[in-house]
Amino acid sequence: MGIHGGAKKLVIDTAEIRSLFPIVGQLVYLISFEKENITNDYLGWLNNAITVKYSNQRFYHHTNESAFKYLDSFSGGTNLFLAIYLKDSNKYIGTFTVYISEVHETADMGILIGDELRWGSGVGGDAWSAVLSFLIDKVKIRKVTGGAAVNNKAMLNIMIRAGMLPDGVRAAHEIIDSQPVDIAYFAKFNEFN
Repeated sequence: MGIHGGAKKLVIDTAEIRSLFPIVGQLVYLISFEKENITNDYLGWLNNAITVKYSNQRFYHHTNESAFKYLDSFSGGTNLFLAIYLKDSNKYIGTFTVYISEVHETADMGILIGDELRWGSGVGGDAWSAVLSFLIDKVKIRKVTGGAAVNNKAMLNIMIRAGMLPDGVRAAHEIIDSQPVDIAYFAKFNEFN
């Protein structure tokens, strides 16, 4: 995993990455999202207009069939689809995606804390920081990125608190609540690459 061979090139071995799971934070742990994670709660998160207010998932109606199809899209590739659990109770509270580009040695992260009772409790930031550290320290990703609508203050704060720096803005890039909204991007570089 990480950099292999004489020439500097990232080679992702998904099985090797998964052998390092769980990814553990102070409040949560993350493991591979499996078919068993496609529950009524999960579909409820995806179909809840409040939960997906800033996500493009808000444009779709999610079913068991669409959820299984999305899970299958991660099969055989380098991208990761993770389930987030609370450490103290093993309660399933959300999901996390990591889209990896081997050729560019980059990863783009996304998170959904579906359990609204956990919003503002620090679990999102804990999961984000844990995966960010995992990608940089263990997988040896060169650059890890994330983005959010500028009115999604909670997500912007998560990225900033994780030590990510501004990485550009796409002006008026998405329509949220009938208004054009900027999307702000953040990044963290691997200091040892």
